[in-house]
Amino acid sequence: MKKITIRDVAKAAKVSYVTVSNVINDTGRMSEKTKNKVKQIVKKLNFYPDLSARTLAGGRSDAIAFISSYLSAPFVISILSGVERRLFDLNKFKYSLAHYATRGAQEIKESTLRNILYGKKADAVILLTIKPDAKLMREFKQRKMPVILIENKAIGAHSVRIDNYKGAYEATEYLIKKGRKKIVLISGPLGPSAYDEEENPVVKDRAQGFMDALAANNIPYDPKKVFTVVYFNEEEGIRLMRVIKEAALDIDAIFCAAGDIVAMGIIKQARKSGIKIPDDIALVGFDDISVASIMSPALTTVQQPLDDMGRAAFDLAVQSLENKKMKLQNIILQTKLIIRESA
Repeated sequence: MKKITIRDVAKAAKVSYVTVSNVINDTGRMSEKTKNKVKQIVKKLNFYPDLSARTLAGGRSDAIAFISSYLSAPFVISILSGVERRLFDLNKFKYSLAHYATRGAQEIKESTLRNILYGKKADAVILLTIKPDAKLMREFKQRKMPVILIENKAIGAHSVRIDNYKGAYEATEYLIKKGRKKIVLISGPLGPSAYDEEENPVVKDRAQGFMDALAANNIPYDPKKVFTVVYFNEEEGIRLMRVIKEAALDIDAIFCAAGDIVAMGIIKQARKSGIKIPDDIALVGFDDISVASIMSPALTTVQQPLDDMGRAAFDLAVQSLENKKMKLQNIILQTKLIIRESA
């Protein structure tokens, strides 16, 4: 079967191949009548543009890369869904989405980013909680490839973040107002980690919000009541609940700033250990993932506008590609405390 080319479409539509190209790429000026006519011919002939040829010819892939540590975590899926919805809302079908995972490995992160940058795999990059080092950021800038960071920041990159400090402060203050004053903090790595060569600002801001809420209510900060996780998974929540019980710590609440997935593990192990939530220990999470409302007990948590974060990141990627003179943007979204049964 003969391969349909752009010239075949142009001949059938009785327009120039440049017009067909403009319709496919949503560029140039033409009447709606011409545009609809070309689209009908494209559909009728089952024409699909040769993206590899376009990349070689024009240096563009018309793809936006989305990079996260994992592919299937609920937090990742919620943000990626926001990216996808925004693509459909804006009718920006000229851009495809390519999802990559680093599995939390520095080597994979570096090779993935360089492969995208030098292999022309995408025209813009959205990174979730991942941060390229300064040298790599300079290389992205030299090649004029936009970088959008979600829940992180770097020189030369756009960023979309939430007010983590405010979210943590309000969660801690809520526990205190409920009469809980012996509060454990479960946090991400405090300082450099396998994920970041520098301290992650998300972790730092949440910890600071926690400490400042304690200080504002004349409650001393106890570093013995601070625990950290690395992978932000359910197993770590289970492990830490065991550690807390075995240490016989005098506590009445846990603020799980490390997220709802870790909080799920805490609930599961507390039930096995005969600890009642919230009677014995009140629990507040962070994220408000889809299962937070159906846990038993339902989880009180700090709601992040995950969908909005994805939408904002996609907007920045598209705007950067379509306006090369666009100034760097730093978007900060607000959280909301969702009160349920666990606290």
